[in-house]
Amino acid sequence: MNYEVVFRKEAQLDILEAIAWYEERQEGLGDELFIALESVKHFIAQNPYHYEDKYKGIRKAITKRFPYLIYYRIESKSKVLVLAVLHMKRSPRLWKRRLK
Repeated sequence: MNYEVVFRKEAQLDILEAIAWYEERQEGLGDELFIALESVKHFIAQNPYHYEDKYKGIRKAITKRFPYLIYYRIESKSKVLVLAVLHMKRSPRLWKRRLK
């Protein structure tokens, strides 16, 4: 059974900002980032417990090729909530603030 992966509005904005940034650097690179994120999303949907619980039920997955972390929490037996999608060099305080 696949879990439903739901993105908080802030996580959706994280993705849009990252895609825009890469697209400004090179046409098509934003699309490649999106594909990488979708790949991780599908993996999480199938294997939500694969990644270790790092902090109060928050797990983090990493994309291939791009240095982005997807911070998520398993909400129920069928739902995963993505809190943030951040570059690895960004402060972890950003996603911790979203726990409130």
